[in-house]
Amino acid sequence: MAESTTENLFREFYGAQTLLEKRDIPKKFGFQSKREGSTVDGFPDFFLDMGDWLIVVEAKSGEVGLKSDHSAAEAEVQMYMQANAVPHVDIVGIAVSGQTLESLRVTHFFRKGGSELIEELDKPRALVSLDTLTKHYLAAAHGDPLSDAELTRFLTQLNVRFHKDSRVRDTERSLFFSALMIALDDEPFRNMYGSVSEPEDERLVEARYLNEQIVAAVKRQLVKKVNSESKQIDWEDRFSFVKNVDIPLVEYKSIIDDIDERVHQPSKRTTKRDILGRAYKIFLSRAGKMDNKNIILTPDHIKTLMVDLVRLGKDDVVLDTCMGSGGFLMDAMEQLVDKAHGDETRIESIHETQLIGLELDPVLFALACSNMFLHGDGRSNLMFRDSLVTRDRTFTVKPADMKLQRYVKGLKPTKCVINPPYEHDNPVNFTMSAIEYLEEGGQLVIIMPVNTLSKDPKAAKTILERARLDFVIDMPQQLFFEQGRTVKTSIFGFTKTSNGHERDALVTFIDMEDDGHEVQVGHGRKDVGRWREISRLAKRAIRDGVESPDARSWRTAIFDDAGVLDARGIRRNPWPQAETHDLYEAVADWQEARAQRDVALDHMTRILNEAGIGGFDV
Repeated sequence: MAESTTENLFREFYGAQTLLEKRDIPKKFGFQSKREGSTVDGFPDFFLDMGDWLIVVEAKSGEVGLKSDHSAAEAEVQMYMQANAVPHVDIVGIAVSGQTLESLRVTHFFRKGGSELIEELDKPRALVSLDTLTKHYLAAAHGDPLSDAELTRFLTQLNVRFHKDSRVRDTERSLFFSALMIALDDEPFRNMYGSVSEPEDERLVEARYLNEQIVAAVKRQLVKKVNSESKQIDWEDRFSFVKNVDIPLVEYKSIIDDIDERVHQPSKRTTKRDILGRAYKIFLSRAGKMDNKNIILTPDHIKTLMVDLVRLGKDDVVLDTCMGSGGFLMDAMEQLVDKAHGDETRIESIHETQLIGLELDPVLFALACSNMFLHGDGRSNLMFRDSLVTRDRTFTVKPADMKLQRYVKGLKPTKCVINPPYEHDNPVNFTMSAIEYLEEGGQLVIIMPVNTLSKDPKAAKTILERARLDFVIDMPQQLFFEQGRTVKTSIFGFTKTSNGHERDALVTFIDMEDDGHEVQVGHGRKDVGRWREISRLAKRAIRDGVESPDARSWRTAIFDDAGVLDARGIRRNPWPQAETHDLYEAVADWQEARAQRDVALDHMTRILNEAGIGGFDV
C-alpha cells in the first residue's frame, strides 16, 4: 500500500492520463523484467514517449528496505533505461520515493541513445512540469542552448559593437542590454521594431523612433509592480539614456535580431538564470571599471551552494539585503517553484510573498527587476533603498530605520542569503541587520572576509548573543579572480536564536581552498569536473555535523574553557593543506600589489591636489 501512495502522488502531479502505466506500455519498447536472469517482459511504473526521447519512472515507498527505499527506485529505473529494445533512443529516468508531496525524493537520470552510460543529473531535484523537464533533457542531450562559453563569447562580441564610436557608455551597457531583452518580451515591440523608420528631422539620431519604442516597452513591462517601501523609481527616466543611443538603424535591428536569436530565445529553453548579472560583469570588466565598484559578484557555483545551504522548505520566505542583480533570489525562486509541484496558486504566492530583496545601487536594482521579470517575476517585494537598520556594529535600530525594520519583519523572512560589500564595517552591519530581520530560528548564510569575526571580537560576541554560528567554509584565495579581487573569504552560516551561541556548541569548519576550479587562460576559473562532488561532501558534512577527510571538515568549539572567543575555532584545521598552484599565487600577488599601488597613488594624488601641486601622470 505504501508504494501505491507514492504512485498516486506521481499521478496527481502529472495528471492521471499524462503518462502510460505499466499495463499500457507498448511491448515494442522491449522493457525486460527486473528479476535477475529473467528474459520475460517487464515494465517500469510509468512511461511516456516524447517523440525524440522517452521517460521511464520507478516509484518506491521510501521505507527502509532493500526493495522499498529510494536507492531501490534509483537502481530499478536505471535497469529499465538499459534493458530495453530501443538502445538508440535518449531516455530520461525518474526515481521517486516518499509518502507525501512535501517529502518526495526525486532523482533524474539521462542515457544518451547509442551509449550505455547513465548520468545522474544535478537538477531538477523535484518533480517538475514536462516543459521544465524538457529543458533539462535538451541541456543534457544537446548541451545547454545558452552555455557559459557561448554566452560569454556573444556578450564579449556585443560589447565591441556597443563600444564602437562610443555608441553606448560602458557603465550603461548592461542596462541597455537588459532593455533590449525586456523589449523582446513585449509583444507590441516584437511586432513592430522591424518596420521602424528613420526620423525625417536630420538633427535627431537615426534610431530615435526605435529608441523610444524600446523605452516604452520597458516601461510597460516594469511599471506593473513597484513596492510601496521602495524609493520611487521612474523606469522611463532610468532607461532614458537609451533615447540617445546612436547606432545606424539597419545595424541596430541586426543587433536586436542577434540578441533575440542567440540569447533571448535560448533563455526560454534553458534553466540558466542570472543572465543580466553575467552581462553586467562582462561589460564592466571589459571596460576596466569593475575595480571601481564597491561590489563583488558571487560566482555561480558558490551562489547555488549558498542557497542550497539554507535548505529551503516550501513555505520559507527568502531575504537578500544586498541583492545586486538578483542571483540569490532567482536561485531561491527556482527551488521554491520546484517544491510547488506545479501548483499555480502556490507559485503565485512564491512570486508575491516569499522573495524579498533590497538594493541601493540603481543600476543593479534595475538589473535585478529586469532579471526577475525575464525569469517569471518575483518583483513584488524588491526595494530600491538602503537595507541597513543596524549600524555602528550594534543591534540598535535608530528611529529613522524603524519603519523599514517593521515592514521587512512583517514579511516574516525565514532564510537570508547575502554577499555584502566588504569595505569598512559593512560585513558586520549587514550580518546584524539580517539577523534583526529574521524570524526566530531563521537562517543566515553570508559570504564575507574570513577575518570578519576574529578581527572584531566585541562585534562578534554581540552577534553571537543573537545567533548561533553553525558552520564556516573557507573559500579559495582566487574565488574572485575574474573580477581582479583577491580578498580571502568564508561562507558563514548562522541560526537566529534567543539563546545565542552556547559556549560548548560545536561549529563545523570546512577547508574549501580547493573548489575544483582552475584558472584557464582566456576563460577565468572553470570547473575541471570535481565541483559537484566537492559541494555534495560539504553539504553532507554540514547537514550531519561530521568530521570528514573527504569534505575536509572538522568540528570545534569557538569558546575556550575560560569563555574567550576564538572565531576561527579552538581547534585548527587537522587536514593536510591543499596544494596551491604557482599561477594562482603569482596572480594573487600581482593583483594585491596592483591594488595597493592604486590606493597609494590615489592617496598621494589627493594630498598633492590639496597642496595645490597637482598629481602625477603614470
